[in-house]
Amino acid sequence: MKLVFVTQVLDGRDAVLGFVPRWITGLAARCERVRVLALEVGDASGLPGNADVQAIGRRGTLGRYLRYQRLLRQALFDEGFDAVLAHMVPRYALLARRKARAAGAGLHLWYTHGEVDARLQRAVRVVDRVFTASPQSMRIETEKRVVTGHGIDLAHFSARGVEPDGPPRILAVGRITPAKDPLTLLAAVSILVSRGYDLHVDLAGPTLAAGDGAYLRRVEEQIELGGLAGRVTLHGAVPYGEIPALYRRARVLVNPSRTGSIDKVVLEAMACERPVLTSNEAFPPLFAELGADAARLAFEAGSASDLAAKLAALLALPAPERRALGARLRALVARDHEVDALMGRLVSAMEAVR
Repeated sequence: MKLVFVTQVLDGRDAVLGFVPRWITGLAARCERVRVLALEVGDASGLPGNADVQAIGRRGTLGRYLRYQRLLRQALFDEGFDAVLAHMVPRYALLARRKARAAGAGLHLWYTHGEVDARLQRAVRVVDRVFTASPQSMRIETEKRVVTGHGIDLAHFSARGVEPDGPPRILAVGRITPAKDPLTLLAAVSILVSRGYDLHVDLAGPTLAAGDGAYLRRVEEQIELGGLAGRVTLHGAVPYGEIPALYRRARVLVNPSRTGSIDKVVLEAMACERPVLTSNEAFPPLFAELGADAARLAFEAGSASDLAAKLAALLALPAPERRALGARLRALVARDHEVDALMGRLVSAMEAVR
C-alpha cells in the first residue's frame, strides 16, 4: 500500500504532535511508501527512506486549499498512491473525498475527541473507516468505526529505573484550558498543603486558542490565592523529547480532563510506571481489570476534595507497592496501546477495504 498521511504538524519537537514522526516510521515499515502532507513541517529527521514529506503551508485560506488539492492530485493520480489517512481533522478527509474517489483510493480518518460536530458527522459519512482509541473517543455509532487503542512509544516513555525523590511532585500535562481543568488540581493541592503536605506541581502545556491566555491568568490567580506561590511551575509547551523526564520525576500524574476521550498523556505516564489519577470517564473501563487498584486511580470530576483524598492515599503508598502498581499500569499500555501494534492494525484495516 502507498499511503498519503495528512496532518497539521510534522515536527519531532512539537509539544502536541511530536509523536507523529514515530507514527510515520511505524506506517512506513508496513507500507510500500508513505507521503506526509502537513500544514507545517519542522524537525522531520530520522524518517525512513520510503517516507517523504511535503508542506502545504498555512498561508491564505484559498492558497492553502489549492496547494492541498495539487499535492493530493500529484500523489493519487501521478504517482499512484492508493489510500489517504487524515489525522484528527475531519476537514482534511472532506477536502480529499472527490480526488480519493476519482482515483479509486481508500479514504480514512483518525479521530480521538469526545466532541461530535457537523463536520465530523459529514466526514464519517464519506470515509471508508474512522479509527479511534476507544468508543468514547469517537461518539458516532457507525459500522465504519474501528476501535484500535492509542499508540504509545514504549521506548520513549519508560521509567528507565528512575525513582522520584525529594518532596512529591504532582504533574498535569495538557493545554491550559477549562476542558483540562487545572483549577481543580490546584484547589486539591491547596487542601493538602494546608494540612502540612510538602508538594510541588508541574503544569506542562501550551496556550493555543484565543481564550487560553485569559484562562492562564485565572490559573495564576488560583496559585496565589491558594497559597501555592513557589510550589507550582508553569512549563508552557514542552517539546516531545523532553516530556518523559517530567513523568519520571513525578510521584503522580493527575488528569482532571473533561474531554471524555482517552487522553494519551495518562497512557504515557502509565508507560513510565507512574500512578495516575483521572476524572476522565473513558478510563474506568480500562482500569477495571486492576481490581481494587482501579478505585485508587479515579476521582469525581470537578471535586477538589475527592481529588485531595485520592492524592493523599496514593502518596501514602509504600514504595514497593507504588512500583508494583506502576508495573501493572505499564503492562496495560504495552498490551493494548503500543505504537507499532497500532500501526499494524491501521494498515491491516485500510488494506482490507482496498
